[in-house]
Amino acid sequence: MPEISFIENMKLQEVEEQIREAYIRLFKEKTGREPELADADTKTLLIKAFAMIEYQTMQYVDAKGRAELLKTSTGGALDALAALLGITRQEAQRATATVRFTLSAARSEPVAIPAGTRVKTTGGKYFNTVDYEEIAAGSTTADVIVQAEEAGTGSSGILAGDIDTLVDPIPYVASVTNTTESTGGVDEEDDDSLTERTFLAPSKFSCAGPRDAYNYYVREWRTDVQDVQVTTPEPCVVAIYFVMEGGRLPNETERESLREYINGETLRPLCDQVVCLEPEEIEYSVAFTYWIGASDKKSAGTIQEQVEQAVEEYQTWQRKLGRDINPTELIARIREAGAKRVRLTAPDDVTVSKTQLPKCGGVTITYGGLEDD
Repeated sequence: MPEISFIENMKLQEVEEQIREAYIRLFKEKTGREPELADADTKTLLIKAFAMIEYQTMQYVDAKGRAELLKTSTGGALDALAALLGITRQEAQRATATVRFTLSAARSEPVAIPAGTRVKTTGGKYFNTVDYEEIAAGSTTADVIVQAEEAGTGSSGILAGDIDTLVDPIPYVASVTNTTESTGGVDEEDDDSLTERTFLAPSKFSCAGPRDAYNYYVREWRTDVQDVQVTTPEPCVVAIYFVMEGGRLPNETERESLREYINGETLRPLCDQVVCLEPEEIEYSVAFTYWIGASDKKSAGTIQEQVEQAVEEYQTWQRKLGRDINPTELIARIREAGAKRVRLTAPDDVTVSKTQLPKCGGVTITYGGLEDD
């Protein structure tokens, strides 16, 4: 979408010139002579003051207009736009994990694990059991779903074995430990995510038949979904490939959770069979030698840092479903970072299908030194 300015991109200097020209014209009409406007003249200072006030008013006009456009709307104004399509900003969600409760010895009667029983990590991240559970008679373990006490991303990514402290003692329970990594914790939906869902929202006026409608519902399921591809490998089968924030592949729990969500009675067309899959990763490597022009000698250290940053940004850009591996893009970024010349040995041009995901397997950067411009 094009950038739109409701004040035609005017600058403060232009507003001041308009006011000055209007004053000069009116003065000549009334007196028949040119006004004297020295830099420190009272009238000059008044013109500058009026221009500042006028320009500030114009900024409010521009901001109000931009707030009414989906591309440039933010915060509460974006919430109001989304509400026109029945969309609301998603609240922060709490991470979940599976924790195994283990008895010191088997019992002849069930051992109750009350709902709300707290467990925590050594670092002080608290979780609590979602529902009432029991360790059956004759058994020594039970796997229980727990959720983080605080919503947000801070409790996601806790590795198996790190939730290992029982806060609320239960008789005969000797130990607890999570058997799965904690996932699903997300912060309140940001403006970029809400903007994209609002843009896709008209597709949801049907059930999830159109491709964009499936795309919309995947992003509604979790706001930390980064990329989605929806394909039909065979009649009546809908395959959803998706990638989580940061380019992470979805785990089995997340794939099953999405499948259950999409298969809701109000979302999936009756004849669609939905499968949720992780993409196939296509590995590539980065290897090159670069030189810096002698005229940039004083900035050589900074340029080297910028080149390394450019390579990291290229890897982020490249990790998108269906994006062909493109060495030309890498060279352009290295040159933009300040390198004079680049000799690239990897990656090669590789065609990537829309259900495949590029993955960088290694980076080798060699600085060739300074050379004449």
